[in-house]
Amino acid sequence: MWLVKQEEKPDELLRSVLTIVGIAVAAILLIALFKLKGGVLGFIIGTIAAAALIFWLMEAKRIFEEHKAPSSKEYELFYDLIEEEENIIFVAKVPGPAEEVKVKIVGDMLEVKGGRNFLKRVRVPKGLELEDKKYVNGILWARLRKTETLRQQDA
Repeated sequence: MWLVKQEEKPDELLRSVLTIVGIAVAAILLIALFKLKGGVLGFIIGTIAAAALIFWLMEAKRIFEEHKAPSSKEYELFYDLIEEEENIIFVAKVPGPAEEVKVKIVGDMLEVKGGRNFLKRVRVPKGLELEDKKYVNGILWARLRKTETLRQQDA
């Protein structure tokens, strides 16, 4: 069994822009409040306004990150190869929809295509043929039949 996980990269540009805008707006609010209401009361009101602004900017950033659709590079490919006497079963989590999920064998590589430009290649033993595939609820099942040559090598 093999499990493969690829690294994820956070969206640093969005985080940087939100931080800079938040600091700039907080500074402008503090300056405006000091000009309007000097003294301790102005400082307290300015601090509360700045804290509220920072909180809402962090919430906006969290919402953007939650609703961002992952690209093909951000998808992790978890898969398992289950060896049987006559077949090898490939099981993997693949993004859909089902119409876009395709599997083919090219030499010693199993090529898996899915939705959102998902494309991953997995090394498999030479001498396999794709017998059938099934895609249900985001999980791809592919039965790879061993050819006569591969079966003789296994014996």
